[in-house]
Amino acid sequence: MIRLAEQAAASAAGSSVVDSSMNMMVIFDVFIAVYLLYYAIKGDGKLYENDFPKAMQEEHRSLLRKFCWITGVPMLVLSVLEYMYSYRSMWSYIVIGYGLTCVVVYVIVFRVRFGRYLKPEKSAAPAKSRKK
Repeated sequence: MIRLAEQAAASAAGSSVVDSSMNMMVIFDVFIAVYLLYYAIKGDGKLYENDFPKAMQEEHRSLLRKFCWITGVPMLVLSVLEYMYSYRSMWSYIVIGYGLTCVVVYVIVFRVRFGRYLKPEKSAAPAKSRKK
């Protein structure tokens, strides 16, 4: 009986550490969602600064703004649900899965739409031949 009480006390002490770290994860998820929504609404700022060619700037800004809306709103809702139902719920996995899926889809769409702009230019100089 005493041993069971010791195990229960040890697990209770350990769960407070897990609870606080998971609360930090939820807060981090909310912070990311609010950050994305802020830049989706603003449409300007550090998130949009890059050194891509001028020909793709406007189209890229539009794509990035759509990504911020599509990722930010559901991520905020899912993070609130995660907070309400605790970290042991399915919402924790859904938030992580949704965020990662959005990033992967954005990278794929970006590569497909702007791949032609990102290819290195071929130089007109002929390649040097090796001397034997």
